[in-house]
Amino acid sequence: AYTTHTFPFPSADLSRGSSLPTEDDKIMMSRLMVALGLGCVGGGLAVEIPSVTIGIDINGEDVEMPLVGAGTWQYNDTTAYESVCKAFNAGYSFVDTAYGYRNQRGVGQAIADCWKGRREDLFVMTKIPGGLQRGEALAAHKRNLFELGLDYVDHLMTHFPADWSVTPNRSSPAMRQEEWLALEEVYRAGEARSIGISHYCPHHIDDILAVATISPSVNQVEYHVGSGDVDGVMEKCKQHNITFMSFSPLCGPCKHNSEDSLINGKLVSGIAQKHGVSGSQVSLRFIVQQALTEGSFVGAVIPKSNNAVHIASNLDVFSFRLSDDEMKTLAAASLPAAEAGDCDVP
Repeated sequence: AYTTHTFPFPSADLSRGSSLPTEDDKIMMSRLMVALGLGCVGGGLAVEIPSVTIGIDINGEDVEMPLVGAGTWQYNDTTAYESVCKAFNAGYSFVDTAYGYRNQRGVGQAIADCWKGRREDLFVMTKIPGGLQRGEALAAHKRNLFELGLDYVDHLMTHFPADWSVTPNRSSPAMRQEEWLALEEVYRAGEARSIGISHYCPHHIDDILAVATISPSVNQVEYHVGSGDVDGVMEKCKQHNITFMSFSPLCGPCKHNSEDSLINGKLVSGIAQKHGVSGSQVSLRFIVQQALTEGSFVGAVIPKSNNAVHIASNLDVFSFRLSDDEMKTLAAASLPAAEAGDCDVP
């Protein structure tokens, strides 16, 4: 089930002819709150971030993932620390990292130094490498927790359906199943409130579902304007109630012409001008607007930046709404293209 948390409004008095707030009312209030710079749980601006419920933890509590988080891919410990602290100050309550990023110490120190709210109000997502045996998987997450300085994370996923080299003895249905069952152990131990997968194609998901007693709650896949459903996995996620989550929502690793940029390219900039926002905000809004649609299975975006202005801008994607025609135009784009290949993993 999906829920969204929007800005608080006074209770409507229908007997006096008033009505519940419209979406336009909420957008206006969102812009007002950002402009006022009110206090928030993380210690910075008040930014009311909608969330989706991705599952239930071992204690029976809903696990809610904010729709915008701070990415840290390719950052070292120092840069990760700086960017995450800036993100908390801007109002973020969600940070994404991974064992393989080698920056979890920096992220953990940022949480210790810069997060001013309650632990339960912070969403921490991390990953362990793919292709691991049970003991290796359990040990990898113990290291995650040690480096992050945490007792648990809010979401743990296996990063790839094999090791990155796709070594034959670490790339098979049996290996994926063994690693998934290890993640279930982590979940039952309370060291991850939810568990999921990344880069998984439909046949990889089938491998997991064949043995799973706990269904994956998230599949993180490259998705952005121009990518389409590059791995043909969106319908599979919808069918099995797996939240489809975008990585590289601004196509950071893409090779493309400048006119196709999702930050300042022709398509997104043209739409952005109509709303008084930036091209990158349009690109991010394209995804989160899908997540906000009733019955959607689309999840969060995790743009990354170490620029305080860009960090704040990336979070300000709830103060405007794209028209149906604009959404269709963005969905029809074929550039910048995504990088296929994950489905070749045996």
